Amino acid sequence: MKLLTQNQAKELDKLSIENFKIKGTQLMETAGKSISEFLIGHVQNIDKPTIAIVCGKGNNGGDGFASAVFLHSKKYKPQIFCICSLDELSHDARYFADQCIDMEISIQFSCINLINNLKYDFIIDGLLGTGVTGPVKETLWSWIDKMNKSEGKVISIDLPSGLHADNGIAEPEGVHADYTITMGYPKVGLMMRDGPLLSGKIHVVDIGFPDEALNHLSGLKWKFLLEKDISYLLKPLNIDTNKYKQGKVLIIAGSKGMTGAAALCAFGAFRVGAGLVISAAPRSINDIYEKKITEAMTIICEDDDKGCFLLKNYEEVSKKFDWADVVIIGPGIGQYNQTIHFAEKIIRTCNKPIVIDADGLRVFARNRKLFDNIKVPFVITPHYGEMSRILDIDSQLIENQFTSIVNNFVDSFKGVLVAKNAPSCTLFRNNVHINSSGNPGLSTAGTGDILAGMIGGFIAQGLSIEDASRLAVYIHGKAADNYVNNNGMRGMIASDILNEIPSLLSHYED
Repeated sequence: MKLLTQNQAKELDKLSIENFKIKGTQLMETAGKSISEFLIGHVQNIDKPTIAIVCGKGNNGGDGFASAVFLHSKKYKPQIFCICSLDELSHDARYFADQCIDMEISIQFSCINLINNLKYDFIIDGLLGTGVTGPVKETLWSWIDKMNKSEGKVISIDLPSGLHADNGIAEPEGVHADYTITMGYPKVGLMMRDGPLLSGKIHVVDIGFPDEALNHLSGLKWKFLLEKDISYLLKPLNIDTNKYKQGKVLIIAGSKGMTGAAALCAFGAFRVGAGLVISAAPRSINDIYEKKITEAMTIICEDDDKGCFLLKNYEEVSKKFDWADVVIIGPGIGQYNQTIHFAEKIIRTCNKPIVIDADGLRVFARNRKLFDNIKVPFVITPHYGEMSRILDIDSQLIENQFTSIVNNFVDSFKGVLVAKNAPSCTLFRNNVHINSSGNPGLSTAGTGDILAGMIGGFIAQGLSIEDASRLAVYIHGKAADNYVNNNGMRGMIASDILNEIPSLLSHYED
């Protein structure tokens, strides 16, 4: 499903009007008609339904006025509350407001401080649109509060008022819509952070944007990753397959106190179908690896009883590059200075696709230009904190300006970026896929280690780094969803996800 950023939504409007000669009032008329038809479909069983329309000064408010025109033509009697004066309305919004006045539709203008409760069966939220750039003005809080406290159903136009079109953050609060009617294409913010909680059921309507106009939009191409987008990637196993054909994964993970990371990563690779896994292990803690990961082999690395990888381990580990189909490095390897130097050398010289996770990403905080020196397909899997270290940007700023920051980052980035967020996003070249699966239960130790193993396991089986990443992210989230549906969210641990994966994969292989 295609998505638009805030700037792209504005750009699409402008292109449609200026380059394709579609009148703004024509787009608004179609939007208003779509809103009214949707509402009428939901009031059929209500005798004399009461309808309120809350309008701002921009195009969102204009869509509200346009919907009132159509509702009135169908013998409904909407009540319009407009937060500004007639003269403050945008040009296109004024066009439909004038029609409402001519039709003698009830309108209250400049009603910012109205204190009456909104006791209506349905409320159309046209207060704010895609133009929100920061916290909602205090003068509008009361309106959002009134809509949220109303007993009626709320239908938001394009996106719930107060919700940022890019980052999905509502400050300090946004409208809790029962339905969101989004024009042309959903906005990125509907799928991010607060978006899924506030938007209710999303209904996408075609208001006449030319398909060709999409090809002229700047920035990344955003999509919402659905099951249909990944299901075709999984094929049944060939009858003559064996463990060598199913993919060989070399894992460099774990340290003293963090052996669980190595184990979960290995099991992540095994659970998605990898045939063989070798896990490099510091000698002083190798026994733990042997007991935890009974299905995997180990490379014993001399560690001088430090319980972590040392630079001298490079020669032993690198000998397995030619054996492996993919290398995973980083989960739980720690922050010891020699370990970071060891990881950097592995990343510089690896001749197989490589997945870089967790502590392995610390090498780029020292030297971001290292990305340009990687000679093989690669995937990085940072959360916001790790992205902050790589980019030297505050993590809160990354969250607030995610679309623009990643747009700049991937401009010269040759690998796949799996940004672990709520939800996770997979970026490759100019394409971004926002994942549709997953839940807050994934916010627990070890789930990222499993994901790294899953990505590596799929790459080892022959998938491209982009397909493997998208597939792993979706399956990872879906496994968590399946567990939560049967057991509840609170108390889910990482290994619970592992147990869900085989039956989930079999569903796609039928």
